[in-house]
Amino acid sequence: MYTDHRTVPIPIAQLLSQMQLGEDSIYGYAFTNKEQAIELEMREQVAALVYDNLLVKIATAHSIPVMDLEVARFLRQIPSGGRVIDVGGCWGWHWRKLQQTRPDLQVFIVDFVRANLLHAKTLLGEAINRSIFLIHGDATDLKFPDESFDGYWSVQTLQHVVCFETALKEARRVLK
Repeated sequence: MYTDHRTVPIPIAQLLSQMQLGEDSIYGYAFTNKEQAIELEMREQVAALVYDNLLVKIATAHSIPVMDLEVARFLRQIPSGGRVIDVGGCWGWHWRKLQQTRPDLQVFIVDFVRANLLHAKTLLGEAINRSIFLIHGDATDLKFPDESFDGYWSVQTLQHVVCFETALKEARRVLK
């Protein structure tokens, strides 16, 4: 496992200081994403549906065992007590085993569809606002201080971002 003692972690309150905590336990900030308005509307329609079993629905489009292996490999690179930002994290299912595998970590899931984060809240339960934080926000305008995160996770997201270069600059900015 990678260990990095170069910086003292930014306190949670400071990390989330540019956001408001909603009654739904999801942090958020104002953003506009006119370039993706049609996609946002379509994704909100899908997220508004009610699912009996979120993992069964996820398995129709993803290989859960393969992604679990990828998550484990990624997490081995994160230092003890580290922080991960998951941009476009949607339902947050990649982190459902975090408490068992890496309880020392914190994950910040950012998604531009708030209803996706409501599904994440259901799936991730008691970990919300303890080790996993849900943020309604945009990949091209991350409201975190520079060098806040030890890892950046994003699956099937960045190809949808119209301002790809801006999203990559933001990723670099928030990484240590």
